[in-house]
Amino acid sequence: MTGRIVAVTGTGTGVGKTVLTAALCAALRRGGVDCRAVKAVATGVPPGTDAEDAILLGAAMGAEASEAVLATFTQPRSPLAAAAAEGQELDVETLARSIEAMAAGCDLLLVEGVGGLLVPLSARQTVRDLLRRLDAGVVIAALAGLGTINHTALTVEAALGAGLRVIGVVLVDAAGDEPAFVAENATQIADQCGVPVLGLLPHIGDPSDIDALAEAAGALDLSALTEPPADATEAVVAADRRHVWHPFTQTSDWREEAPLVIRSGDGCWLRDESGRRYLDGISSLWCTVHGHAHPALDRAAREQLGRIAHSTFLGQTHAPGALLAEELAAVAPPGLTRVFYCEAGAAAVEAALRIALLAQRHAGHPERAHFVALGDAYHGDTAGAVSVGRSEPFHTGLDPILFPARVVPSPHLDEAASLRALSDLLDGEGDQVAALIVEPRVQAAAGMLTHSDSWLVEAAALARRHGALFIADEVATGFGRTGDLFASAGAGVAPDILCLGKGLTGGYLPLSAVLTTEELFDRFTAPDAEHRTLYYGHTYTGNPVACAVARASLRLFEEEDTLGSARRLATTLARLLTERVAPLPGVFEIRSRGVMTGIELREGETPMEPALRTGRRVILAARRRGVVVRPLGDTVVLNPPLTMTDAEAEILVSAVTEAIAEVTGGPG
Repeated sequence: MTGRIVAVTGTGTGVGKTVLTAALCAALRRGGVDCRAVKAVATGVPPGTDAEDAILLGAAMGAEASEAVLATFTQPRSPLAAAAAEGQELDVETLARSIEAMAAGCDLLLVEGVGGLLVPLSARQTVRDLLRRLDAGVVIAALAGLGTINHTALTVEAALGAGLRVIGVVLVDAAGDEPAFVAENATQIADQCGVPVLGLLPHIGDPSDIDALAEAAGALDLSALTEPPADATEAVVAADRRHVWHPFTQTSDWREEAPLVIRSGDGCWLRDESGRRYLDGISSLWCTVHGHAHPALDRAAREQLGRIAHSTFLGQTHAPGALLAEELAAVAPPGLTRVFYCEAGAAAVEAALRIALLAQRHAGHPERAHFVALGDAYHGDTAGAVSVGRSEPFHTGLDPILFPARVVPSPHLDEAASLRALSDLLDGEGDQVAALIVEPRVQAAAGMLTHSDSWLVEAAALARRHGALFIADEVATGFGRTGDLFASAGAGVAPDILCLGKGLTGGYLPLSAVLTTEELFDRFTAPDAEHRTLYYGHTYTGNPVACAVARASLRLFEEEDTLGSARRLATTLARLLTERVAPLPGVFEIRSRGVMTGIELREGETPMEPALRTGRRVILAARRRGVVVRPLGDTVVLNPPLTMTDAEAEILVSAVTEAIAEVTGGPG
């Protein structure tokens, strides 16, 4: 457990951050708090010299200047530019770990920032990102005079917009001309920004006078710095257990277990209300493609919220929705030119079934009213989606609201037998089939059951030879999960209808989409009296904020080579799983394609006794080790963000290895 971390940032350069940090440190130490101070990065420091700021911070805590700074660069520029001038790039994660190590050795660590919150530390990360990674409370140093209200409000807004906890603002008389309206500024800042003003730090003629610094800061309200941040776990759990009904969660289990209460996330990590971090091994249910709190996605959401949060897509349009459709069509498998938006993946499947059925009718084939699906399929939980993806025990008792689908065996165990069954069914009933629906490459919720690209190519060809449409449900397999942007395209298959969801917005907001060919779209275009309109949609269809974030997510695939990262991660995971997990007693089979992985647990060849809840016990053991994964029965599923590093993959697999060994009694 680390000590508390409080960051001191400023509304800009020259506002007195270093003097304030040193003063706070000196005052807290005088009050008996084991407080230390460090400047994460100092620029404009010639080789062989001590950073001026570090000298002052070191003096405030009675230490050498070298202990008060982590990285220095010669050029007096932003850390990004100064590091680049020396042929380097700051590793923000390494900075964060060094800061956490320092915090572990004291009660409170003050971290002085560089310039303001949005000063770049690396090509992707700013000071604000570092503070979010540290889960630091923030004290803002602001000038006492004219202009401070605007500058302070902008800084507070930037902090709160990133989920940072603003402890308060300190007005600093850096110039020594304390204006008469300091109290007025303090009141207006507190009212306008909704954060407390902790007081005024008066001008100190000799900042190296540590006693004077301590005396000056002693007049500030320092209680908020030493109080631990509020832990809402108890209140959240109490409210949850009184009122919430969780999806796919056994109520009896939920009542007995200590729930994980998530407060925030950054990169591949989640943080609970108590401040503990957990590696997100399932991308928050397979959707956070680029990780949590990606700056580009955060920015896209904020910018669109500044325009309009929602506007109906029924009979009108907007730029995010129209341009996203154009961009999806540009990267989709060939021929898919039309985009219909929904919210959840199941809703996209529901729309796809309706489109396929009506397209056949509009083409003069009302007899084509049946759908063919795979055994062990799962396509969502609305009635139509369940009808083509019934899964026991999930869907027991729902028959009165379902329609009968034709089912052929899953190709996972025997692809030849699956194709024979499909061929035989289509030979007998092909003229009555509207469409075949398949999850390309991986039947995800079935336990990560995989099949070959050649099977997919042949299955699609069989359907089309018999006049049926081919629906690719890529809600789970799309957006890089199997190593290609879309699994069907990677296999060389261009579906008639493509369902997308989960990763479409990078895991930020609910949005799904159905892509179809121009030919199918045209079948719904006719005079009003013919009633070929697609009478289907949702209030939040094409939500502009979701569409704006989805556009930003698509751009990241190119700008950051997300598919390259996904493929590297898949190779790393495959190696680690083969070396560490496969030999464990109780591991029957590891199934994977790309980063989608299922680890099936059995007792030899015999399935685990259901009452043992082996899969559930493994994921709880992994959670105790700081890793979040989920079970599908007794199959432990890994499906991490595509941006996970090799070092994080090591953490993930090590925790899962130890968890399986703990539960099954094997060596870990």
